[in-house]
Amino acid sequence: MSADGQQNVHFKQLNASEKKSKLSLLVKSSSRKLLIWEKGSKSKTTCIPTDYLDNKDQIFIKEMLSEDVLEKEHLFSFEIHGLHFFGKCIPKRFGKQQFYIEVDEEIFKSERRSNFRLLTYPHQEVYVSIFIGKEKIEESNLVNINTRLSQTGLFKNFLDLVDGEEESSVTLEGYLEFRVLDISVTGLAFQYGEIESSFFPSFPMDIGKIYVRFNDETIVVDKAKLLYRLDMVAANQKSKLYKAGVEFQDIDINLDEKLSKIINKTLRSLEAEFEDFLK
Repeated sequence: MSADGQQNVHFKQLNASEKKSKLSLLVKSSSRKLLIWEKGSKSKTTCIPTDYLDNKDQIFIKEMLSEDVLEKEHLFSFEIHGLHFFGKCIPKRFGKQQFYIEVDEEIFKSERRSNFRLLTYPHQEVYVSIFIGKEKIEESNLVNINTRLSQTGLFKNFLDLVDGEEESSVTLEGYLEFRVLDISVTGLAFQYGEIESSFFPSFPMDIGKIYVRFNDETIVVDKAKLLYRLDMVAANQKSKLYKAGVEFQDIDINLDEKLSKIINKTLRSLEAEFEDFLK
């Protein structure tokens, strides 16, 4: 699910003619492959479809299936021209050596949302470093509320992660690190406390170059802007927290692709998304 509560993947049911067309294309494809698995299982069986009987909704396969697979409801998926299709089926035996899957009436096409926000907190270690000013940090004597490390320690740890000569020579004095709540290829949202609120006196606000630490990788965004602030409720019901939205500005295609690659590495599989859709 995305941070706004919407699914990252949309599933659209095929009509009868679309269903027959896609299954016919599947068995004719040179790279034909069908995955079947029991709902909730991490184990998936790869099958090569050989024939499709459209009047019976049966797909014959090359593989020999074990007895514990037969006559049980499974899920299946296949890919055609980069599009992914999903449905329910029951593996069955035909004669002694032939097997097929009986396809359920409904088949769905998946559509990954082109620009969604990936929820990073609490399962992903993602932080953003924003320039506050060395003097301001020294005056406040801040200790990071998320990591409980001094800012000096954070700077050193952060520099150890930055790749390349140019970035490794950067001194992050004056930068403060915040926990990222969600991220997309166009921006992110982070949280901060009341003690840090004076650093962000107005919205919108240009914040210049920022550094995003995403698990074990670091992204440098040359230009960013604070767009909004929302009040949050802390777990202890006493501390005041805020959520701020950041927009990445003037990003080039290389940075866009790098962001997409890093985000996509953390996404759940389409098979898992389809299981959630069936609930």
